[in-house]
Amino acid sequence: MQSSYWNFPAAAGGTINSINNAGIETFKGNELDSLTREICQNSLDAIKDETKPVVVEFKSFKLQRNQFPQRAELLEALNKCETTWKGKNPKSEQFIDQAKYILNENEIPFLRISDFNTKGLEGAQSGELGTPWSSLVREAGSSNKGDSSGGSFGIGKSAPFANSKLRILFYSSQDQTNYQSHIGVANIMSFEKQPGHITLGTGYFTNNPNSTAIPGLINLDPQFNRAETGTDIFVSAFEPKDNNWVEAVRNSVIFNFFITIWQNKLVVKVEDEIISHENIGSFIAQLDDGNEDYRHVKNYFRLLTSEDSIQIPYPAKSYKKIGNFEDGEATLYIMKGEDLNRRVLMTRKAGMRLFEQNRISGSISFTGILIITGKHMNQVFKKMENPAHTGWEPNRFEEAPREADTAFKDLRKFVRETVQQQFQAETTDTMDAFGLSDFLPDTTTVEGEGDDKKESLTLKIKSITQKKKEKPKKKLKKKQRNQDFEETLEEAGITSEGDQAGHSDEEREPGLGEGGGTGNTHGEQGPSDEGDGGAKEGKGEKEKNKPIDMEKRYVCLQKNEGLYRINIKPDKKFEKGKLEFKVAGEQSDYILPIIDVQSPDIEVTSIDKNVVRFINLTGKKPKNIQVKVEYEQYCVLEVDLYEI
Repeated sequence: MQSSYWNFPAAAGGTINSINNAGIETFKGNELDSLTREICQNSLDAIKDETKPVVVEFKSFKLQRNQFPQRAELLEALNKCETTWKGKNPKSEQFIDQAKYILNENEIPFLRISDFNTKGLEGAQSGELGTPWSSLVREAGSSNKGDSSGGSFGIGKSAPFANSKLRILFYSSQDQTNYQSHIGVANIMSFEKQPGHITLGTGYFTNNPNSTAIPGLINLDPQFNRAETGTDIFVSAFEPKDNNWVEAVRNSVIFNFFITIWQNKLVVKVEDEIISHENIGSFIAQLDDGNEDYRHVKNYFRLLTSEDSIQIPYPAKSYKKIGNFEDGEATLYIMKGEDLNRRVLMTRKAGMRLFEQNRISGSISFTGILIITGKHMNQVFKKMENPAHTGWEPNRFEEAPREADTAFKDLRKFVRETVQQQFQAETTDTMDAFGLSDFLPDTTTVEGEGDDKKESLTLKIKSITQKKKEKPKKKLKKKQRNQDFEETLEEAGITSEGDQAGHSDEEREPGLGEGGGTGNTHGEQGPSDEGDGGAKEGKGEKEKNKPIDMEKRYVCLQKNEGLYRINIKPDKKFEKGKLEFKVAGEQSDYILPIIDVQSPDIEVTSIDKNVVRFINLTGKKPKNIQVKVEYEQYCVLEVDLYEI
C-alpha cells in the first residue's frame, strides 16, 4: 500500500485562491452555533434506522505534534505559501504565521464529532461523483440530499472549517457495507508548488494523486474506537473564542433541535453531558429567562408537552405549476394560555428551527409550532429555503417563483386565520372592538354593570367648523389605496390583525369601520379648545400645528394596564411632530392623558397631558407606537397628527 501524504493539486491557468473562502466566511462570527446546527442536521439526514435516534457526540482532546499526520509536509507547504503571498495579502500572511506557530506547539487541540445510527460516507471506496463522500469531501457547492433533508446547498460542510485555526479537517467513516476509510482536507490557499504551477488552494491527506480516500479508520483520539457505521470529523486547532464551548454547544442544540430531541429522533453528547428525550425538559427549564429567545423555547416546549394543545392539519392545496399538497402535509400545533409569546415556530421534517411567524394577533395570548411533514410540501419549501436555513424566500423557487410566493402566503394565512378562528371567540367575550358599540345596538350586558345599562344616540350637534378649501388631491381607488397601505405596513413589520385592528379611511362612511378606531384621516379638526373637556394644545401657541394626513389603526394590548398600540402612516415627511390623544364621546371629545410612549420610530421629547411631542426618525414610513393611557376602560381612541 502506498504511503499517505499531503497532495496539493495544481492547474495551469486555474483560479488562484487566497485565504478568504466564501463558504467558510459565511459562518465566521457565529462559529459554534453554525457548527452545531450543520453537524446535527447532516447526521439526521444520514439516519440508518428510523426507529432509533441518531446520536451525535462532541468530544475534545489534545494530539501530540509528532502524531499530527505528515506535519513536516504541511509546514513545507506553508513555507511555500509564505513565499508566494509575502507582501501581497496581509490576511494570508497572518494566517500562515498562526498556522506555523500552532504546528510547532507541543500539543494541538482537537474536537472529535462522531455520529451513530447513520449510514457513514457512502461512496468513499469508489470516489464516484455525486456520492455522499464525494459531495462532502471533493465537490464544491454540491449536495445530493433528499427532499425532506435539512440541507441542499453544500455550504454547511464549511462550518467545521470555520472552527479550525488551521482550516484542516480529517474525515473517518464506516459505511453500511462496513467499508472503512479516512481522508484529510486542508482548506488553505493557493501557492506556487514549482515554477509555473500554482495549486488550487485545497490539499488532501491521501495515498493517491487523485485524492481518493485511504482505506481504514484514522486513530487520532486515543480514547475512541469506532465499532459501527457512522462518521467521525476531527477538527484540528479547535480553539473557540468562547472558553465555555460546552455550554455554547449545549444551548445551541437545545435552541435549534428541541423538537427533534423531544420526539426521540436525536440524542446529543457534549463532553460528559447527554441531552436526550428524557432530560430535555429539565435542560429547557434551566435556560435563562432574561434571554428572549430562551423564553420562546420554553413557550414552544410547554405547547409540545401540554394536554391543552390543539393539532390542525393543513388542508389540501392545488397549484398549476408546483403541483398539489395533500391534506395533512403540514400540521399546526397551537395552544392558548397566559403569558405566551404570540408566535408560531416554522419547521420542516428535519425538525430544525427555521424561523418564527409573529404579528398574528395582538390580543390573543397563544403559541404555536408548524411542522411540514409531507414529501411534496417538503420538496417545495426546501427549494425556497435560504442557505442559512433561517427563512423561506419564494424567489429561490426558480421554476415558478410567483406560485411559490402564493403557496407561502397561503401557509401564513392558514396560520393566522386558524389561530383567530380557534381562540377569537373567547377573546371577544371580554374585549369590545373599539368604537363599534357606538354604532350598533347593545343587546348584551357587561358583567358587573347591571341589566339596565343601554347605549343611547343623540341628534344634538356638537359643533360646526368652517374648513379651509384645499386643493383637490388625485385619489387612488379605495381598493388600491387600502392594498398599498397593507403592503407598506407589512414591509415595516406591522400586520393587520382582523377584528382586533381598527381601520380609518376617508371614503368610509361613519359607523362602518372594520372593528374600531374611527379617525380623522385628514387631520382637519386641529387642536380643540372647547371648554374644560376639550383637548388642550398645551405648549403649542408658537408651533406650526400643520395637520398631517395619515392612515391609522388602534389595538388594545392590555385593558387593565391601559396599553394600546397605534400604527400610523403619515402622507408626508416631517422632522418634528406631535400626537394629540382624545376619547370620542357622545356629546363631546375628552382629552386622554398619556403616561408613557414607546416606539423605535419616534424619539419622544415631551409628554404634556394628552399631547406627545416627538422627533420623527423614519420619514413617511409606517410607525408602530405603544402608549400607556390613564384610562381604565376600553375607549374609542382618537389620535391627530401635527407637524410642529
